[in-house]
Amino acid sequence: MEIASIAAKKVGIIGIISNLFLLSIKFIVGLIFKSQGLIADAVNSFGDVFSSIITYVAGKISEKPADEDHEFGHGKAEFVASFLIGIFMVMVSLETLYSGIMSIINNQAFTFSYLLIIVPIVTIITKGILYFYCYKQSKKYDSLLILSNASDHRNDIILSIGVIIGVAFGYFGYYFVDGIVGIIISVIIIITGVKIIKEAYDVLIDKCIDVETVNEMKNRVERTEGVNHLDSIKSKPTGALHMLIVKVSVDPEMTVRQSHNIAASIRSDLKKYPNVYDAVVHINPDE
Repeated sequence: MEIASIAAKKVGIIGIISNLFLLSIKFIVGLIFKSQGLIADAVNSFGDVFSSIITYVAGKISEKPADEDHEFGHGKAEFVASFLIGIFMVMVSLETLYSGIMSIINNQAFTFSYLLIIVPIVTIITKGILYFYCYKQSKKYDSLLILSNASDHRNDIILSIGVIIGVAFGYFGYYFVDGIVGIIISVIIIITGVKIIKEAYDVLIDKCIDVETVNEMKNRVERTEGVNHLDSIKSKPTGALHMLIVKVSVDPEMTVRQSHNIAASIRSDLKKYPNVYDAVVHINPDE
């Protein structure tokens, strides 16, 4: 978790720097040539700056070790941040959705310039590099927060392609295409944002490990030598990982040392699962 938080901080810093650069050139060029598509893209970049700052702060918090007030560490900070990023993505996309609709109604025109093509191309190249970097890091550390950033970079690529399409059609006088592209892109980003919100929400409300994995764990515990039967197994997320609480019944005549060895064996087996932080095993006398 500590290594993942360091990676999240690094992703955040890179995102802040790159998005501030893109925000500046989009906003300046968009205002000069009155391109609503590029101005909307600049607003989206402002949201990206916000997301990157949240990522960096969450990374700082997540790397803090467990303490008296947070016995299982600060791993959920990552999911709080992901939740906020998802909400912000939806909010920004609703604004661009509205702008797209209004641009169609008003048949809003803009002044053509090759800069309106060059700036989105620069964005696509920059965001493409950032997307592959963040996606690789998210899979390496199983981080929803970094994956949220990767999704955001991917959406920016789609958005910039849409800007280019809108500008190209606008060059021939079909200004409404810019609005249609903006609407389609906004809907895609809203769907992505809702998905991120749901995944983060599941962790924040302590959603259990998936049924298939739990059943596999149950079979493993029940096959442990000395276990008469499994009473229960519950899970509680501590961030990306889960704390397990396991209760098993054993022979009531068994010595304390023997029952302790069984508990240690079960704990060792369950900790081998990649999504398990730790396991507490409680021994009950079989009645």
